[in-house]
Amino acid sequence: MMDDTGTGNKNGKTKGSALLLRAGMLLLAAFALCTPAGAEGGREKAVALVKEAAALQAGGSADKALSAVREALKADPEYAEAHDQLGYLLLAQGQDDEAMKAFDTALGLNPRIRTSKTGRGLVLLRKGDLKAAEATLKEALQLNPYPSMTHYALGLVYERLNEHEKAIAEYKEGIRKHKSGRR
Repeated sequence: MMDDTGTGNKNGKTKGSALLLRAGMLLLAAFALCTPAGAEGGREKAVALVKEAAALQAGGSADKALSAVREALKADPEYAEAHDQLGYLLLAQGQDDEAMKAFDTALGLNPRIRTSKTGRGLVLLRKGDLKAAEATLKEALQLNPYPSMTHYALGLVYERLNEHEKAIAEYKEGIRKHKSGRR
């Protein structure tokens, strides 16, 4: 029986989904590095806390990472990347509705934040809204110069839709992009 992520594991804790979530967290850390040096104090604190959260998550301290992101949002509630990272942390804890709110907030602040589009697609996939997940992930691919994670997520959608040839094509494209350095 398939779980909510389409990975076949009822508790949703598979290597594939864990890797997907970690890849999202690493992308967020990269976004944090792109903030202008002259940003106001609240933004600087938020950026530092988002970087700290990514390191904590990578080290297996999800609760501490969540606290750091929440602190970042107190410092700068308009920091889209902090909302995005909050979404991935909540997604990893199975809090899909709260994750969706965080991704939607991030997209409201920055409609081109591709990781939030991918995150929305993952939530929709878990909820079983496969057509909406497919459409959202296709939008994310259009925004994403480094789409291997999004190709993987779209492959999961096609697997659940029993469109196995499309799923294989997405997995292969994700691998091809990853090998070419477009992670």
